[in-house]
Amino acid sequence: MDSLTEFLRKRKATDNPEQRIQRQKTWLSALDKLFGKIQSWLAEAEKEKLIEISIQQVNHIEESLGTLQVPRLTLRMDHKTIILKPIGATIIGADGRVDMVTTKGTFMFLYLADQDKWVHGSGTSPSEFRELTEKIFTDLLKRALA
Repeated sequence: MDSLTEFLRKRKATDNPEQRIQRQKTWLSALDKLFGKIQSWLAEAEKEKLIEISIQQVNHIEESLGTLQVPRLTLRMDHKTIILKPIGATIIGADGRVDMVTTKGTFMFLYLADQDKWVHGSGTSPSEFRELTEKIFTDLLKRALA
């Protein structure tokens, strides 16, 4: 039976810092793209001061990625707040997940790195989910605000 020290040595030997840094960069890039799309979809409403959009950097701890700062997008309108909260890059069946948390429920968006796209929907696997488009996002936002 391995001692704790031997176990920790083996774990350290399998750790690949370069790979972890690359995964962090990929995750942060995917989040930036998602939040950039959402901001562009809401630009007209923001210009007319119908919605307030803000991004905060928050600490995120994920076993496979370590500790890093990730963006969190907050939407405020009609005395309601909706938060798009990164859940993680280590998700079964996908390469990332962001939850849109509203008073009407939580809507899940998944990132598929091999297709470089975000999806939303239901099904038995993320590949069956629909690509997140402006129409799908605004329909979800309307449902959350109704």
